Amino acid sequence: IDLETLKKAKEDLIILHPLPRVDEIAAEVDRTPYAKYFQQVWNGIVVRMALLALILGAIK
Repeated sequence: IDLETLKKAKEDLIILHPLPRVDEIAAEVDRTPYAKYFQQVWNGIVVRMALLALILGAIK
């Protein structure tokens, strides 16, 4: 996916990716409103932190 591809995209397109990316998504796509993969990664970290806290008894 690159900027040329995104010219044809719908306005409400959301690009997700588990990262790390290799050649699937151009770095220039990071700065577009379509790129949600960094938020996706952050959400995954927060969920794993909450699960670990729950499992280890830090929260009830």
